[in-house]
Amino acid sequence: MSGHEGENAVWKDSFSEKVRKEQREDDSAAWNAVTGLLMTIITIGLSLALFTVWACSSY
Repeated sequence: MSGHEGENAVWKDSFSEKVRKEQREDDSAAWNAVTGLLMTIITIGLSLALFTVWACSSY
């Protein structure tokens, strides 16, 4: 048994199915928020980089 399976077994033994489902949903919502924020930062950065290249090439 690997470490991950052992941790999963403890998690299953420690919480009911309802609580585990709520934890997974909360975890999913948190990851969606984090990835959304990171994608926004990356998009803004790329937009600024493209604008800078365009501005510098027009001179």
